[in-house]
Amino acid sequence: MLGWAGVTFDGGMLYTGSTGGEVVALNSSSPRIEWSYPITMKSQGLSCGSSSQEVPLYGTPAVGGDLVYVGAYNGKVYALNMATDAARWVYPKEGYIGAIVGSPVVINNTVYVSSSDGRVYALDMTYGEQQWKSEPLSEKLWTSPAVEGDTIYVSTYDDYIYALPTKGNLPSKDVEPTWTFQGEAGFASSPAVGDEAIFAGSFDCHIYAIDKGSGYQEWKFPSEEEPALKWFWATPLVDDNVVYAACLDGKIYAINATNGEKLWEFDTESPIVVSPILVDDLLVVASESGEIYVFKTDVMPEDKIMTPVKTIPIETQINAPICAHENMVYIRAQDDYLYAVDIDQGKVNWGIPLTVME
Repeated sequence: MLGWAGVTFDGGMLYTGSTGGEVVALNSSSPRIEWSYPITMKSQGLSCGSSSQEVPLYGTPAVGGDLVYVGAYNGKVYALNMATDAARWVYPKEGYIGAIVGSPVVINNTVYVSSSDGRVYALDMTYGEQQWKSEPLSEKLWTSPAVEGDTIYVSTYDDYIYALPTKGNLPSKDVEPTWTFQGEAGFASSPAVGDEAIFAGSFDCHIYAIDKGSGYQEWKFPSEEEPALKWFWATPLVDDNVVYAACLDGKIYAINATNGEKLWEFDTESPIVVSPILVDDLLVVASESGEIYVFKTDVMPEDKIMTPVKTIPIETQINAPICAHENMVYIRAQDDYLYAVDIDQGKVNWGIPLTVME
């Protein structure tokens, strides 16, 4: 199986990537596949000719204007027409940058993408022209950038978090960080941006809170006095001064965003590699084993052990980011099906295979 692309909802349509390397657009109300776009690259076999090889899709598609943007493991960024399966542009036109694992971010007419060549690229969203690229930040960048205002936050597997400017850059000059934070180990998750700090999970089994303006560490969870946990692979979710952090130890933790104090936890008994999401005042958590847990965010248990209000089984492995629209949660599972889960009713409404049959 190839990739673990997540799902994006826009205007009644769902965009995701199949395990066969296809970008797929689905109508959410029917449901049905409207179009698919195969991402391939030429491979040279033992024979005289060349053949096409499927390319893994790990990042979640991003939507901007009338285009869907996808970064692929072949080191290219694709801008696809939302109404058809046609590519408006591909970057770079010739050759490739490093393999793209993280998701593109579209904001202020710019597409930002991290590459395995260690750089962040800023591309014009309409024409795909490179506006700038960063200096090499790492041997490889597999996390997604986080953009807020005029700053981009990037975490790396070799111990660092960087803040980069979005403005005043020249295509001919590599962009340098405005500040750099060095942790005790590489960062497993992409940064999550809060009001005063950014939050990222580390391979040293902690969540770090880093001041957005200065790059100084505010706290880490668990504290030095507490036993270490396991990796926080998924990007944390920040809402209303609470950091919701999913861990490979199978637990979801609610943490005070100001001081790093644990508010509550719940054990799913399965690793969690997918970021939690909010549906109104409900927190939705997907475990790798295929269970969906729903929690009320306005409840604070006295014993710090939370109880879900609903548990919904999908019964297939979940490694890809999930998304929600109104009361529906959409999940691209590793069986290559897209599922629609009704949170109000507590059931799976439908599942549709993503593999397009010829």
